[in-house]
Amino acid sequence: MARLPVEETLKFLERHLPSPPSRVLEVGCGDGEVARALAARGYDVTGLDADLAIPSPTTAADDARVRWIEADFLFYEEAEPYDAVLFTRSLHHMAPVAKALNRAAALLRPGGRFLAEEFAFDRVNIQTARWYYDLEAVLAAAGLIPPTDPLLREIRNPLGRWRQEHVADPPLQSGHAMLAAARERFDLGPAEEAPYLYRTFAGRMEPGERSDRVAREIFEIESRMIRERDLTSAGLRLAGTLLG
Repeated sequence: MARLPVEETLKFLERHLPSPPSRVLEVGCGDGEVARALAARGYDVTGLDADLAIPSPTTAADDARVRWIEADFLFYEEAEPYDAVLFTRSLHHMAPVAKALNRAAALLRPGGRFLAEEFAFDRVNIQTARWYYDLEAVLAAAGLIPPTDPLLREIRNPLGRWRQEHVADPPLQSGHAMLAAARERFDLGPAEEAPYLYRTFAGRMEPGERSDRVAREIFEIESRMIRERDLTSAGLRLAGTLLG
C-alpha cells in the first residue's frame, strides 16, 4: 500500500489519543502498520482482527511491541481496561453497530477515549460517484490499477453502480448509523469530514514511489473538492470520551 493512507490515519490518531504509554486497542488492525507505528511511539498496543494476517516483523523488537489477537471483536474480553479503543475502518463492517460500540464502551476505563476513522458509503452522491468512476477509468487505462469488471462499467448511472458495488451481507453500516450509535455512548466532539476515496486507489496500486505520488495527487484533489463542496466526503472521523 502507498504510505499516505497510514500517514493520514496517524495524524488523526495523534490529535486525539492520550499520551503514551497508554493502553490502546486497535480494532481491525489489518496488516499491522498502524499498530506498529503507535507502538514505536511508546503506546502499549493490542492489534485485533477477525482475520489476522500481519506480515513478518522486521525485527524481534517490532514483534514484541504489539500484542496480536485474532478474534471477533463482538465477543472479545479483556481483564484490564484500555485507555483508548480505536476503529480503523472496521466499524462499518460490524453488525449490529450498537453491539460493537457497547463492547468498546465495556473495554474502556472511565474517561477512556473512543476513536473511529470510517467509511461512510452512504454519503456519496451522484457527482462524487461520477468523479470516482471517471478517475478509476483513467487509472485503469494508464495501467496503474487493475481493469474493472466490464459488467459494472456498463451501469450508466454512477450512483446506481456505487450502490450495487457496496451491497454486502451483512449490510455495511452507514455513516448516519455509526454516528448516531456513537453519540448514545460517548461524549463526541464534532464529526470530521475526511477524504477517503483516494485510499481505495492507493490500495489497488503496486507499491512504489510513482504510486505514492499518484495517491498524494488524488488525495489533494479530493481534499480540495470536498472543501469547495464539489464532492461529498466518504470519510468520517469520530473522537470522544466514554459517557458516565
